Amino acid sequence: MIESVQKLEILVRLRMNQFEVQKMLKAWARRHDADVKPMGRLVRPFKTEGENMHWHIVGLRKGMGTVEVTYLPSSGRLTVLVHDNRRGVWAGRAFENLAHEIKELGISTK
Repeated sequence: MIESVQKLEILVRLRMNQFEVQKMLKAWARRHDADVKPMGRLVRPFKTEGENMHWHIVGLRKGMGTVEVTYLPSSGRLTVLVHDNRRGVWAGRAFENLAHEIKELGISTK
């Protein structure tokens, strides 16, 4: 079985730090009954390399699913995605809502 991914890429401000992005994600998650979990080098800085920052936004109730967010500071590229096997009853729509809200917050360059 080939896993399918739906993703949206947004150009945002360059060189935002972890806390700027995470604050925005946590505010959105609170309004959508979800929790933000830093992943990769944000929690294991000595085990992974690179500049990208990665988070999982997980619905608080079982079966809601998981939205993934990755930010690359040097290019200002923020990717919001959901894998088919993590779509749940919420994440399939939530990733689009999050991407739309980021654009409306004015941090998007497009």
